[in-house]
Amino acid sequence: MKKSLIDLLRSNIEYSVMLALAFASLISTVVTGVFAVFYFVIIAVFLANEIAVKIILRMLRQRVPSFSKTTAFWRVGFPTQIITFFLTFIAMGLLGFKKEFGLTLQNTNEGLWLFLSLGLPFAILYSVGAFFFLKKSQNGNMLSLDFLKNPTDRIGTVIYTFTMPGVGEEILYRGFIQGYFSANITGSVLLGSFPLMYSTIIASTIFILVHLYTMGETVAEALIQLPGRIVITLILGITFQLTGSLLFPIITHNVFDGFLVLSGIRATKN
Repeated sequence: MKKSLIDLLRSNIEYSVMLALAFASLISTVVTGVFAVFYFVIIAVFLANEIAVKIILRMLRQRVPSFSKTTAFWRVGFPTQIITFFLTFIAMGLLGFKKEFGLTLQNTNEGLWLFLSLGLPFAILYSVGAFFFLKKSQNGNMLSLDFLKNPTDRIGTVIYTFTMPGVGEEILYRGFIQGYFSANITGSVLLGSFPLMYSTIIASTIFILVHLYTMGETVAEALIQLPGRIVITLILGITFQLTGSLLFPIITHNVFDGFLVLSGIRATKN
């Protein structure tokens, strides 16, 4: 069956973002030459991650027949996040493990306050809304959540979402991307009275673009959820900006995804 243009765009959204960054790198090279190395490194990280994941998944599908018969994303998620973490860590090493990458436990009190005052309340609020959205969408065009009715997949998904997504994605988007730009770009935009750094805006934009059309959503469904995704992305970016540490962005990300899965489990119950 031939894929539609929308399906191709959905499955290659990361490549589209990377091509945009590659084009921007050519412009920046002509102007200053400052960001060229970074763009090529991040493109290499994304492509290496994609290749490594495909190889591992192919091996798993060959050796475990039941692996390819489920839509449970945790089975793909574990190897994806582990590979992303190590490849990004290697890329950080190539760039000299800058302090802006957030590999530290500093400002834990401020991080905890941000988590309790922003991250946790929004995760609870969003998961409540997601419950009603997912309940209704089970009769729509979204990818079926029936796999959550399987005890093994349900447990695996809960464990995965409460432990892994923040590890791989935060080290890449907040630590690597936002951290690099914060070390090389100064300036901010006032969000009310709060100075939102350009590095936070850039990393958040890339994160949102890569996360478009998740779970087989229609365009309308993606647009409905876009405001919430923008808010949680900004919470993650601001938490990293203020603490300079990946600890609480990782915790917030995992709690947010974990609560969403709990909402999905509840939504699939008769």
